[in-house]
Amino acid sequence: MFDFAPSPPATALPLQQSPLFADALTAVGVNAISHVLPGGRALVIRRRWPGIGTVGLISRGPVWTGRRNPQALAGLRRALGIRHLIVNADDAADAAALRQAGFLRIAAPREVAELSLLGPREAWWASMSVKWRNRLRHGQKSGLVVTQNAFRPDPAHWLLSEDIAQQKRLNFRALPHAVTLAMASALPGAAQLFTARAAGRPVAAMLFLCHGPVASYHIGWSSDIGRANSAHNLLLWQAMQSLSAAGHQRIDLGAHNPDDAPGLARFKRGSGARTRPLGGTWACSAALGPVQSIAEWWHKT
Repeated sequence: MFDFAPSPPATALPLQQSPLFADALTAVGVNAISHVLPGGRALVIRRRWPGIGTVGLISRGPVWTGRRNPQALAGLRRALGIRHLIVNADDAADAAALRQAGFLRIAAPREVAELSLLGPREAWWASMSVKWRNRLRHGQKSGLVVTQNAFRPDPAHWLLSEDIAQQKRLNFRALPHAVTLAMASALPGAAQLFTARAAGRPVAAMLFLCHGPVASYHIGWSSDIGRANSAHNLLLWQAMQSLSAAGHQRIDLGAHNPDDAPGLARFKRGSGARTRPLGGTWACSAALGPVQSIAEWWHKT
């Protein structure tokens, strides 16, 4: 059975700046607001820390309707009424605007992998690496049965149980499942689950969150049987076709980190995804006022 995601609106946004994410954060009690600033808007998460004050976080934003506005960024912390503001910039242009506004960079840019769903399927196939295509052919001949369904927002869902186990086994942390469940509840059909089964039992799965023209890869899991049968290659190929048919133009495959997760990075690149750097992490703080003033003056000279 294949349940298609809702028809996407026109605006392409990172998941972290999407209404879907904003509604989910509010539903789980996170202090998140959509702040309008001259020329754009930003989803801001706010949290008060004892002895530090209120800290704001903007991830992959602000989202601009036209040119970036360094002047608006320079006054953003005060406009929000907070002592500290951290911004994870989406690209180099955002980084340049933040630098001009007097923000200080506190972390280097990370990379993301983005898979285009534009053009004919022949072009998708041609963009894959030879090894990835061979693994896909292997998966297609394996006898695995692929299904697609809207993800049920059930805390006891089997995929969440498998994800908890793999996070412990592989020693990593991801977005809390409460937020995943809230996104699935906020817009039924926005969370799409692709499952590979052998003899009726799940052996691999990929969960995508659909927001506008973009679908973000959110959770992936595979058993030994799934890995032996190239299940994730098969699942991603099916997801590409299905999400494209639903009107989505790109899959955000998330972080590309060949140092810490070389196998996953190869999988993403092999699928035909393009990697690009984000803009780094930047900070503006009332405690760094004099330093930021010097940095802004230095940039202008």
